[in-house]
Amino acid sequence: MIVAVMRVMLLALARDRGALVMAFALPAAIYLIFASIFSGTAGEQLQLSVALLDQAKDDASRRLVSALSNDPRLQIATLQPQSRQDLELAVRRGEIDAGIVIRDDMSKLSNQAPILILGDVARAVAAPIVNGRVQKILGEKLPDAVYRRAIADLDQNFAPLTAQQRARADAVLQAMAEKARQDSEDEGSAQSDARAPMVEMLEVARNRGADAAVVYYAGAVSILFLLISASQGAMLLIEERRNGILDRLTSSAGGLAKAVTGKFLFLTLQGAAQVGIIFIVAASVYGVAVLARPVEWGLLTLAAAAMSSGAALLLCAVCQTRQQAQTLSSFLVLVLSAVGGSMVPIYLMPQWLQKVSLFTPNAWAIQAYQDLLWRDAPMASVLSYAAMLLGAGLATAALAWFFLLRERRS
Repeated sequence: MIVAVMRVMLLALARDRGALVMAFALPAAIYLIFASIFSGTAGEQLQLSVALLDQAKDDASRRLVSALSNDPRLQIATLQPQSRQDLELAVRRGEIDAGIVIRDDMSKLSNQAPILILGDVARAVAAPIVNGRVQKILGEKLPDAVYRRAIADLDQNFAPLTAQQRARADAVLQAMAEKARQDSEDEGSAQSDARAPMVEMLEVARNRGADAAVVYYAGAVSILFLLISASQGAMLLIEERRNGILDRLTSSAGGLAKAVTGKFLFLTLQGAAQVGIIFIVAASVYGVAVLARPVEWGLLTLAAAAMSSGAALLLCAVCQTRQQAQTLSSFLVLVLSAVGGSMVPIYLMPQWLQKVSLFTPNAWAIQAYQDLLWRDAPMASVLSYAAMLLGAGLATAALAWFFLLRERRS
């Protein structure tokens, strides 16, 4: 009896392709996505986008720029800032993960660190990682500059050097520089003296009353549950088709278009209300500045809800049973959310996965909410994302109508 029951269940599983995909393909796919992300954050695959501003323009700064450009963990952006303000603006807008300013002669002692790293708290780990790479490159490629600054600190603050000692130090440092130029694989580990730091970090993003992570995940959770709730709500369409209710509702001229439009509008308003609740909680508990720009937030929310509604209607239009729709929606929502940044910030992903995420609605919505509520982006930038989301929603709703119309005529 036990064996017979198990055999029946095995046959049922084998015949249900959706169940097979959910049971065996989806877990492996999600594992591969997260393994790619987190192996990249700990290995050589993570490439942070940085821009360089060389204000020193001397031999040491040119050597540092060259070494940074050849570092496999850094991707030098094509952006060419003309000033520190330009670089700060690029970081604030999220165009780069961090900025590096070489603002002084690295070998001379001064009141400020010669290298400044500009980071955004919305990408909290980016600046420390870049700092570590810069420190490593200084020790390996420019040990002479590090030691020259340490010697200057010693000479000025502790024990003044004699002319003979300075000459000997200059000779040693010159030889060290030549060796560093010739041996690009040198594994030196020179570190700057605590009294003469080589690198300084500075956060440039404005604080809008809430942590960057709180703002990020308000958008990430919103788009995730928009997709889930819209898919569940649209499944009524499948029941209406199977029971003949949809045929009776659409018997009049233009009835099918009106039915699809009505469902689209209802799901859109339901989704907007759902997102509104999430952001009310975010504003009241964590101080997310939703009311600072309510018009743009409202338009963006309606567009994101419209995208989810159209996609859900299309999904239910091509599926024949509720079980098919549930299986396919679960698969798509999980994959899109994992790739699109609803679970892990996109900048932590490998470069190839970041490019893939650009085709997901999750990434559009998350970026739009973060630009609006954290970076205070101009209205045109926010509306461009809203237009993309709304366009996707209208296009998928039109496709849903087309598939339903073709099914009725066949």
